[in-house]
Amino acid sequence: MAVKRRTEEEQELNLTPIMNLVTILIPFLIMAAQFINLAVIDSTLPAIGPPQPVEEEPEKPPLNLSLAVTDKGITVLGADAVLHPDGAPPVVEGEERPPTVPCKTGGECTGVDDYDWEELRRILGLIKDEYPDDENVIIVPENDLRYEVIVFTMDTSRDNPENKTPEGKARVLFPYVVIAGGAM
Repeated sequence: MAVKRRTEEEQELNLTPIMNLVTILIPFLIMAAQFINLAVIDSTLPAIGPPQPVEEEPEKPPLNLSLAVTDKGITVLGADAVLHPDGAPPVVEGEERPPTVPCKTGGECTGVDDYDWEELRRILGLIKDEYPDDENVIIVPENDLRYEVIVFTMDTSRDNPENKTPEGKARVLFPYVVIAGGAM
């Protein structure tokens, strides 16, 4: 018995609807794509190498302002000593000295809001009044400190937006920030 085979006509694919869809989707996807936004925080690296000889002795010793940031608060150091512009708090023998700017809660700082940024800004303003020519600050963060705390410390040490200059700009405190590694 003879088998009849059907021959099918080959049909051309109509790609016009798909091409129309792609033509509409490409501009939509390009407009909807979010491109990377980068922000740069100006900072300098610590100097490496031996100190350079000083030609003449300055009248005042250099400030060498440092902010040691820990989970207990912020200690303001300068001229190789802890700075307390308002006077050092009394310390019981055998206990360690509390930070210059302790946490608002009195215990450990668990987040950015626990640090007393206004008090730090006030203390840095007092130091700037005493050393108006110094512009450097070294931030010494604890090893496991959150990055946002370091950024807030940098922002607080740079300027004081509440204290305005006669031109109406924020008062510049210590604009050149150096981040040192491995605190306490």
